Amino acid sequence: MGDVEVKREDVGKACVIKLYYKGEHVSGLWVHRLLVHFGEGTVLRMGGIGGVETKEGYRMRGFARRVLEESNRFMEEDGMDVASLFGIRDFYQRWGYAPALPEYKIYLKVDDLSGARLGRELVPYSDEHRRKVVEIYESNNVSRACSVVRSPEVWEGFSKGTDYGTRPVPVVLSDRHGRTCGYLAFDDSEDRTAVSEVGYSDFEVFESLAAAIYLRAKERGHEEAQVAIPPDHPFAVFLRRFGCRAVTTFNRSGGGMMRIVSLGTTLSKLAPELERRLAGSDMAGWEGRFRVRTDIGSLEVEVSGGKVSVARDRGTREELRLPQSKLTQLIVGYRTVDDLASDEDVSVTPSLLPLLGRLFPPLNPYIWWSDRF
Repeated sequence: MGDVEVKREDVGKACVIKLYYKGEHVSGLWVHRLLVHFGEGTVLRMGGIGGVETKEGYRMRGFARRVLEESNRFMEEDGMDVASLFGIRDFYQRWGYAPALPEYKIYLKVDDLSGARLGRELVPYSDEHRRKVVEIYESNNVSRACSVVRSPEVWEGFSKGTDYGTRPVPVVLSDRHGRTCGYLAFDDSEDRTAVSEVGYSDFEVFESLAAAIYLRAKERGHEEAQVAIPPDHPFAVFLRRFGCRAVTTFNRSGGGMMRIVSLGTTLSKLAPELERRLAGSDMAGWEGRFRVRTDIGSLEVEVSGGKVSVARDRGTREELRLPQSKLTQLIVGYRTVDDLASDEDVSVTPSLLPLLGRLFPPLNPYIWWSDRF
């Protein structure tokens, strides 16, 4: 296709991939260079894919395929460990992506929150709060799988409500000394009371956070409020005392999807987190090695003296064989090894099942709305 040219262009911390047809820019996407948490002290490099678009009149001609293939090549060359996107159904699995990020919502009857008391000052968020908000966010999310690492030098503030077309209205709570101790990001909407992000410095601020939700909903005459938050988040657990409904949505296809870009660097960087999980389990003394075999490569994982190491494949008999897309689901906690073992394209040595269950437990991975791409 001599009329087609694919180019890369760095824009800030992102790379824009553009496809030109006869000199016209007709298709493209963005790859955002991000860091994501995968346990305390464990960080992976992630490519966040956004802005995938082909001009009308040029669709169904393989142009999106070309830019997505180019994005995979770019991420390999750039040293990404994993990649993520939020996309339509029945499309992105062709490039190795699998559903990996559930959506979470807590629904509350507003009148049930009436007993919550506002014990902190509530003020609109401004840039002077940014550094403290980032500090709170990081302390809350350092162990949250897939949460994006924020730094005050780079993070530009809240960017979204609970969908891509809604702006946020962030507020912060201050203690009697004027120190920021919590925050909420509401949707800028008169139709609903919805929260896209919550942060807290200590558990004592939870009642004031609940009261802030109540006051905003009451002012707008809403009978229900919703909070986009993982169900194991401490504030989500706190809300149970008021009565609530927790909904988790798992997609068959589309939605929050991920893939492994580099098998070796991903498993090597996860090793300290795997050691921590093993040390806290009933299999802390396990020693041995096994092979992880996927469609993008094979590696050997060795456990010895409580340490986990990753090396080249030496043909170890005990193995976990599966597509990288399903290994992605396993490492983020979207699916368990016992569940995956029943799939036709997955094979695991039975004696490894207990160990793999400790190394890769079910989790609630999440990317907060303001970090989505």
